[in-house]
Amino acid sequence: MKPDQVNITDEATRKIADAIDSHELITFTRELVKINTVWDPDAGTCEKPAVLHIADWAERQGFQVELNTVAPGRLNAIVTWPEEIRKSEFGNRNSEIPIPHSEFPKRVLMFEGHTDVVTPGNINTWNYEPFGAKIVDDRIYGRGTNDTKGNLAAMLVAMAALKKSGINLNGSIIGGVLCDEEGDMTGVQDFIRRGHADTVTGAVICEPQDGMLCFTQKGALRVKLTIQGKMSHGAMPLAGLNTAPAIAHLIDGFHQLECDAIEKFGKDKHLGWPSFTPTVILAPFEGEAQLNVMPGEARLLVDIRTVPGQSHDDIRKDIVLLTKTVTEKIREHYRSHDARLNLKRDTRLNIKTDFITDRPCTFTDINDPIVKAADWATRRITGQVPVYAGVPGATDGTYLWASKNIPIITMGAGDREVPHQADEWVNIDQLIETAHIYALTALHYLSGEPA
Repeated sequence: MKPDQVNITDEATRKIADAIDSHELITFTRELVKINTVWDPDAGTCEKPAVLHIADWAERQGFQVELNTVAPGRLNAIVTWPEEIRKSEFGNRNSEIPIPHSEFPKRVLMFEGHTDVVTPGNINTWNYEPFGAKIVDDRIYGRGTNDTKGNLAAMLVAMAALKKSGINLNGSIIGGVLCDEEGDMTGVQDFIRRGHADTVTGAVICEPQDGMLCFTQKGALRVKLTIQGKMSHGAMPLAGLNTAPAIAHLIDGFHQLECDAIEKFGKDKHLGWPSFTPTVILAPFEGEAQLNVMPGEARLLVDIRTVPGQSHDDIRKDIVLLTKTVTEKIREHYRSHDARLNLKRDTRLNIKTDFITDRPCTFTDINDPIVKAADWATRRITGQVPVYAGVPGATDGTYLWASKNIPIITMGAGDREVPHQADEWVNIDQLIETAHIYALTALHYLSGEPA
């Protein structure tokens, strides 16, 4: 039986629908939002309290729960039902060699959601308490309601509903409750390193995509540029070497690289335009800035998002060339300026380039069983034809796709432009709808042929 022709009865879908507790979903979401999980060691906040709360909830539901420490205060919870399939069950194999999915007798579906949230920023810009989880009309407000604690709660409630329904599934489910998605994604990397992803045949990445089915996502390349000049008194700039002109030329250069990429690769149908975005300027990059001090060093961070067709290797080469060009241009500027002033000083300004993140674009064939399952579930619940789209940013799914060749579909409740904004919110009705879609996606996917 083909995956898109599975025989799912109305009784099965009704049992699952009856097992989804909307009140529990709302309560669970609010409980998670009220736990401040911004990674801030100085303030003493981290993901651990939320993960322990989830683990306690999951164990009360009868799930197997494994806690993994990724770093102090940073935990992953692996929630499974039935018991997680391990590679060791398939003979003696080197743990570093992935087993082809075709060798596993059953499909293994992963739901993935992260527990960390970004800072609320200036709380004076919020109309609602960032960690208050207040309900106003048909919305829950608070940091993480949208990205992605609401969807995290929805995936777990969906798993519980499948379990309560008593329906036999042709496979198992792993709920990956992962830390550090907003940072370096060490949570998903640890998940993969411990072997949890080895048997996964398809994954639903639970992120706010406003109900759309996102089968592709942009790549990410992040760069740290350190400009080394010479510190001096602001009233005596000629005694030092100012880093500001180099920053200005670098920003202009990245804008030109973006324009070139737009001209060459155009606008992707599902992902939009490629971008080269300077996001952080620090001068100095350590210590306090002062108006009357010309810093001797500066740092520029750039967030590059790519579309299919762009070569990250070529981008790296372009950036290295840009830094060399800017370095020589600024040195020549200072040599020329000093000649006019009959001044002699060391004009050897330097720029160091560090590539700190490199994540590829991802693409899952729309005929893959996980996409077909999500399509069927969305049609069944909403009564509408799904909208296919791409994720403008990167997710934990990037590593699952790139490292383990796992087909991924990214979907969930929440306006996709709301994450990281003040007064973050999620629509309650859409959140409930999403829990139903997650549950039926699992039902369809795990009712098909073995992987």
